[in-house]
Amino acid sequence: MNPFPERNPRVAWREIDGETVIISPADSQVHELNETASLMWANADGKHSVDEIAGVIAARYEVELREAKADVDELIEVLSAKGLLQASKSAEVPVGA
Repeated sequence: MNPFPERNPRVAWREIDGETVIISPADSQVHELNETASLMWANADGKHSVDEIAGVIAARYEVELREAKADVDELIEVLSAKGLLQASKSAEVPVGA
C-alpha cells in the first residue's frame, strides 16, 4: 500500500464544482471523481499519510475513521492501478531510520 499517496505529475486535472476531472496523458482517458474522492485527491500531495487523509474524510462526512480508512485505501488502490497516483519519494523514510 502507498503510505503517502501523491498525484502523478504527468496527469492533467481540474476541480469543477467540487468534483475533480482527471485526464491521463498515456491513454487520454477521462476520470471523474465525486466530492468525497475529490477531497482525497486534493490531499494526495505526498505529504499527507493515508491515515491523515482518512481523518479528513471522517471529519468532513462524520463517518467512523475505520470506514473512511477502508474507503481511502480502496480508492488509492484503484487510482494507483490506473497510474493516477504514485508513492511519494519525499515522504519515504531512509533505511536504518
